[in-house]
Amino acid sequence: WNKLLERQIRRYLKTADVSGAEFQDLFAAISQAYTHHEEDRLLIERSLDLSSQELSDANRALREASRIIELRNQEMIASLEYARLVQNSLLARESSISQVFPDSFIFNRPRDIVGGDFFWIREERDRIYLSVADCTGHGVPGAFMSVIGFRLLNQAVRDFQLRETNEILASLNEEIKVALSGSIGEQESKDAMDISLVIIDLNERKIQFSGLGQRIFLSSSDGITEIKGDRAHIGQNLSLDEKPITRQEFDFSPGDGLYMFSDGYVDQFGGTSAKKFGVEKLKNLLASLHGKSFSDQKVGVESSFNEWKGTNGQIDDVLLLGVGLKANS
Repeated sequence: WNKLLERQIRRYLKTADVSGAEFQDLFAAISQAYTHHEEDRLLIERSLDLSSQELSDANRALREASRIIELRNQEMIASLEYARLVQNSLLARESSISQVFPDSFIFNRPRDIVGGDFFWIREERDRIYLSVADCTGHGVPGAFMSVIGFRLLNQAVRDFQLRETNEILASLNEEIKVALSGSIGEQESKDAMDISLVIIDLNERKIQFSGLGQRIFLSSSDGITEIKGDRAHIGQNLSLDEKPITRQEFDFSPGDGLYMFSDGYVDQFGGTSAKKFGVEKLKNLLASLHGKSFSDQKVGVESSFNEWKGTNGQIDDVLLLGVGLKANS
């Protein structure tokens, strides 16, 4: 048995006679228990040493995996940044709006590096074609659709010589179906685009409008007028034989404001109740900004969005543009 334990017990008992067999048996049992304890302690220590080594190996593997993931992430971001540059080179620049409409602003905030919202403008003689589109999803799929849609709008006006908003959108719908003809089944139904298109006749002071899944606002001294488009979507199994795209026409006065937007602004969650911003709130906001410079209007639109969103994540691409309407004298 353990001699140290025996001496400690004898010192504790002092004058007691511990020579008897019962004490010898006690010493033996304690010593055996102590020996087992030491064996268990050594076993645990060896296990901890092994676990420590295993943990060290696991941590090393995790650090290596993290390094690889970070490298891949950097490569992906670099690729997306390059894709953004390519997308921007293919789409209209903000300066193309200000060149045609000196009084104007654009609030454009993709949710990701690249986005699916885009605007398109084309000027031919005394007619200005202006469109805002929201492609399905955001990120890379939306960016892919935006480039296709932008090219097809140019094709409809430049190559096909279409001059009515409903005809242009009908052509866009058919051409997108052809462009995406490789898609089948469920994927095909996901490839869609909401779009508003106006043709502004500067001589006649008239606006022609067609929209699919979008609306526009016309601001004047009398307030805000909301003009809704059709309840349908480009490319999403839209059958024009069953439901042709409608075309609306209305007058404008120089100094009126035209606002076109995707649904990212009105669908953003925020506020004290974490609700959507909503169309009505946007209409009231734009009405309150009427008469201010368009640079001040952009500040108001952007600050209102940021304040509403707060700490909530941005849920979608956001695009809102406003132009001050003019007319030929």
